[in-house]
Amino acid sequence: MLEPLFFDYRSTVQDVLAFGLIIAAFIWGGGPERAVAATWLFVFEILGLLHKLLFGAGYILLDVDPFLAGKDIAAGAIWLLIALYANRNWTLWVAGTQLLAIGAHLARALADAVSPVAYATMIIAPGWVQLLLLGAGLVRHVLREREHGPYRSWRTGRGGRTLPLVARAGGAKRAILRGLAGGNGSTR
Repeated sequence: MLEPLFFDYRSTVQDVLAFGLIIAAFIWGGGPERAVAATWLFVFEILGLLHKLLFGAGYILLDVDPFLAGKDIAAGAIWLLIALYANRNWTLWVAGTQLLAIGAHLARALADAVSPVAYATMIIAPGWVQLLLLGAGLVRHVLREREHGPYRSWRTGRGGRTLPLVARAGGAKRAILRGLAGGNGSTR
């Protein structure tokens, strides 16, 4: 019954799906799709590979791998910020499913009665759901742009002004692009 959850190639299949969606999000996605994909790429793929190369199997504290729990907390915090500022509803679901993984680490650390199968399920299942949500959000974004044309990626404040965090991120992006293009520092 649990074979599909724990089969040998689950991690490889998830990585291939993740990289495919990340590439698609960077090609066809808007700001929120790219931000969610970049978070997955950095937190789960790059930091996970770096941790494996430097530390091997990992360190266990109170039956929980602190690095794995830290990655889940970091991804949850980033996805929560994205969900609050994105002009998309699916990002709220991505952040919400990450709370399940964070709660699994807390439950495992605080209660000895949490079975390893339940713990593994609670930290593995959200990743699959998040990838499906990213894929569905990307498809909806592409279809919406095709039907209605471009639309804003981030929520706006009063009077249509950009919200503070989005404005800072957008300003940094413009400054980097201006610097790469050899701009003279002007704002236009």
